[in-house]
Amino acid sequence: MHRYEQHCPIARAAEVVAESWTLLIVRELLCGNECRVDIAKGLPKIAPSVLGRRLRTLESHGLVTRVVEAREVSYRLTAAGRELRPIVEQLGAWGQRWLDRPRLGDLDPELLVYDICREIDRARLPADPLTVEVDFADAPQPRRWWLILSAAEVVAGQRHPDTAAAVRVSCTLGALAGVWLGHVTWLQAVRDRAIMLAGETAAIRSLIDCLGASRFAGMARVDEPLPRPAGDRG
Repeated sequence: MHRYEQHCPIARAAEVVAESWTLLIVRELLCGNECRVDIAKGLPKIAPSVLGRRLRTLESHGLVTRVVEAREVSYRLTAAGRELRPIVEQLGAWGQRWLDRPRLGDLDPELLVYDICREIDRARLPADPLTVEVDFADAPQPRRWWLILSAAEVVAGQRHPDTAAAVRVSCTLGALAGVWLGHVTWLQAVRDRAIMLAGETAAIRSLIDCLGASRFAGMARVDEPLPRPAGDRG
């Protein structure tokens, strides 16, 4: 942990939470992911050793409690950790408002599908499971994902389910991410054929109604995003 050696509360707080990956780990804990394997799903590029060190740091500073139940280890935010929620949410809102679209290299099909599935409003899901096949045209193999959406459960995976897909979605990573983040609407993406939907009309409408957009998508963005540093244009 880097020490700034200042009395300023901002500097002292930064010593605890501004280390790489730490706020993203807090984000996952705020989303209800308490086991290391579930936390890692939202952080696919973090090294297991780094995740372990960051969790231990959060625990040592009293932001996280390590709980062992039936030999299963989980991590839960303390009152101090939960108070970081508005800070994490405001950071996301700031990024949505001021930063340009994510680079292609920042897009990961598994993480995008995972993010969409965990933010679905289950109250809007159909009682009968809706099976959806998603084909990312520009993703490496395997590029197909299947979603099973219902009020009872939301399941995403790369294994073909037993039921046939009611809706097939063909798109690029950038197109689906653009809709999810609110840079374009579903209607615009479909009209531009950046996203192509196949299936019964009722099933397609149900899918669009279910998926919606990220909680940050409605954030008003500035007309001119902040410039990317030289050499960071990919």
